[in-house]
Amino acid sequence: MGNPGGGDLLGWRTVTVTPEMVGQQVAVFTSIEVKTPTGRIRPEQERWMRAVRAAGGIAGIARSVEDAEALVRGA
Repeated sequence: MGNPGGGDLLGWRTVTVTPEMVGQQVAVFTSIEVKTPTGRIRPEQERWMRAVRAAGGIAGIARSVEDAEALVRGA
C-alpha cells in the first residue's frame, strides 16, 4: 500500500516562474483525493493535504472532473 493519506491521483503541472527567477520551469507536486459527493476525508488524508500545501504543492478533494481541473489550474 502507498502513503497513508496520500491522494488517489498524484502528479505535477509545469509552471513558468517569473523573469526574476531566470524564467525556468518547475514542477508543482499535485495530490488530488477523489471522493464521491458524500465521501468523507479521513484524518490522515487531511494531514497529507496540509503537508503538501505547506510544502508549496497543490492538494485538494475532487468530487467531479471540474473540481480536479480547478485544482490543477490553481483556481
